[in-house]
Amino acid sequence: MRVALTGATGYVGGFVLGDLLRRGVKVTALVRQRSQSEAAPVDWIRGDLSNSEALTELVAGADALVHCAYSHVPGRYRGGEGEDRHGFWRTNLLGSVALFEQARAAGVGRVVFLSSRAVYGHRTAASPMRGASPSRSPAEGSARVDETVRPVPDTYYGALKLALEAQVSALADVDGVCAASLRPTGVYGVAQPAARSKWFDLAVAIAKGEPLPAPRRATEVHGRDVASAVWLLLTKPADVIAGRAFNCSDLVVDTSAVAAKLAACMGRPLPALPPAANSLRHAMRTIALRQLGWRPGGERLLEATLAELATLAAKAG
Repeated sequence: MRVALTGATGYVGGFVLGDLLRRGVKVTALVRQRSQSEAAPVDWIRGDLSNSEALTELVAGADALVHCAYSHVPGRYRGGEGEDRHGFWRTNLLGSVALFEQARAAGVGRVVFLSSRAVYGHRTAASPMRGASPSRSPAEGSARVDETVRPVPDTYYGALKLALEAQVSALADVDGVCAASLRPTGVYGVAQPAARSKWFDLAVAIAKGEPLPAPRRATEVHGRDVASAVWLLLTKPADVIAGRAFNCSDLVVDTSAVAAKLAACMGRPLPALPPAANSLRHAMRTIALRQLGWRPGGERLLEATLAELATLAAKAG
C-alpha cells in the first residue's frame, strides 16, 4: 500500500506517519517549504495545500490519502484563524477540496480526513451518559455525544472541520470514493522533539519547582490510538466506512491528577492542587469506532506516557 499523507511533520500527523512506517506502508508526504524533512524513509513532496503541482505529485500512484494538515496561527487550533479569516478559509477549505479532487482524479481509492471533536461545539444537544465509569466520565455526569447527534460548531475551527466532513461525505456518495472522517479529541503522547509533547511544560515546571497552571479537565486520546484508528479506516471494508464520521476519544483527564503522577514519578514534592473547575462538555462516545475493533490504551497507556514524560522533563530540568 502507498499512502499520501499531509501534516506528517505536525503533532498528530507524526503519530500517523510513525504508525504507517512501522506497518511497512510506503508513504509520500507533503511538507511545507520552510519545514525540515525528518530522516525517515518517506518520499517528501515540497509544497502546501495551495500548490496544485505539489498536490498532483503527492497523490500520484497512491492507494489512499490521509489528510491531517491544518494551517493556523501557531499554537492555536480553536482560534487558529487569527485576524485573517478569509485566508484561513481559502487555505484550509479550498485547499482541502482541491486535494480531494486531485485524489479523486488520480484514482485514489480511499480517503481519511482528520476532523475534530470541535465540530460538536457547546450548543450541540447531547444525550445522557449511560454506563460510564466514574473515573472516566465528567464529574457533573452531564452528557456524551455519539455520531447520531447533529454537530453544531461554535468556533471557526469546528465549522471548518464540519464543512470538510461534508466534502468527504459527498466524495463518497457522489464519486464512489471510500472516504471517511475521524474526530479525535485532545491528543497526548510523547513527540519528537519531546518539548512538543502535551504536558511536557507541566512536567518541566514540576521538575524545577515552578508555579503550576490552574488545573483543567479535558477529554484525551493517545496519538498512537489515533493512528490505529486511522489504520482501521484505511483497511476496513468500504461498506462500513464510506461517508461516515467516527468519534475518537478515550479518557477524561484532570491535569491536577496528571501533575500528581508526574511529581510522583520524579520524586518531587507537589502542593495539593484543587480539582479542575472547568465544566466539561460533550465527551464523546466511541461506539462506532470500537465496533470496528478499536481498543485505546486507557489508563495504562496514560500512566506509561506520564512516566516517560517525567523522565524526559527531569533530564531537561
